[in-house]
Amino acid sequence: MEREVQAIYYDGATSRPQEATVCVSDMNSLEVRLPGGDRFQWPLEHKGMEWERSSSLLRLSFGEHPRRVLLIREELFIKSFVLRMHYTGRQGAYDRVLSFARSGPVLFFLGVIALLVCAYLWLLPWTAERLAMVVPREVDQRIGETAFQQMALAMTIDKERSEALQEFGGMLKLSAHHEPVYHVVTEDQVNAFALPGGHIVVFTGILGKMDSADELAALLAHEATHVEERHSTRMMARSMAGYLFLSLLIGDVNAVVAVVAENANALRNLGYGRGLESEADAVGQERLLANGVDPHAMVKLLELLEREAMEMPEQLAFLSSHPLTKERIEAARRKAEELGTPSAANEKLDLLFRRVVPHGDQPIKEIPSSDN
Repeated sequence: MEREVQAIYYDGATSRPQEATVCVSDMNSLEVRLPGGDRFQWPLEHKGMEWERSSSLLRLSFGEHPRRVLLIREELFIKSFVLRMHYTGRQGAYDRVLSFARSGPVLFFLGVIALLVCAYLWLLPWTAERLAMVVPREVDQRIGETAFQQMALAMTIDKERSEALQEFGGMLKLSAHHEPVYHVVTEDQVNAFALPGGHIVVFTGILGKMDSADELAALLAHEATHVEERHSTRMMARSMAGYLFLSLLIGDVNAVVAVVAENANALRNLGYGRGLESEADAVGQERLLANGVDPHAMVKLLELLEREAMEMPEQLAFLSSHPLTKERIEAARRKAEELGTPSAANEKLDLLFRRVVPHGDQPIKEIPSSDN
């Protein structure tokens, strides 16, 4: 006796659904009847026939190109069909998972836990980082301002040298979306770091190791690139992925800022990884050239840090968050050769440099007016 059920049919050539009647005439095939009178057999034993089901929907597909699809929602038919396919040993994905869970509940449970752990360790940080890239840059500024205000309570800021560094940095156009705010902090650490939104902190420990304006320009170009390319925001999203992902997903910026305020010092020691460090070097070199500074300055800065790392590794905090490798130095050297030298040097930087990094009793010269 034939039994009929209603279905939705897709012919594979168009996305237009058609109402269809499916007739069960024997155990080896289905007959599909279309409203226009067309009909065809749907073989159940054919290797090209695939099926998947949930508790309320059966999906059958057949053929190569175009691949035809049938959707059936009748509960009794779904149960009968699933039982029939079980006898032939052909299970859908849904039933394979259920079968695995029933045959080995402990293994199934461990498998689910493993998937959740993998998602938390790799998928969630990856997703959080990319989600951070689509939020407005104003969020970076709020985060950076909050973090800096927390950090400033524990830092000794040299206001006079900070003003000089701000003037020095102001001579360089290093960020298209942010106005960097520079701070000189009195501390022996050979270190510098950038916060989201534009605060850039440079310690006197690293300034005291510099002999030229181009080394300082390279340092600022490197840190400003971290700001412009949102490296800190991305790494912060990865390191605080669970909470920040949910907060950014629902648009609760205040919650993000609150978390940053509680973990402000984490941004100071945030590690970027080799990929982002190399990007900060390369893009920084391009910005140096655009500002009349020889891109080889980045190579000089990296070589300076390499020498200091060998002599006094315990004080070179810069390298704990800015990993340095021979490959990175060689990449910077190749980039500098590729870019060439500027057509005109930025001579005012040398005079400003002596205000930021005074050496001995050398007098500070007046900076010529831009009108001259």
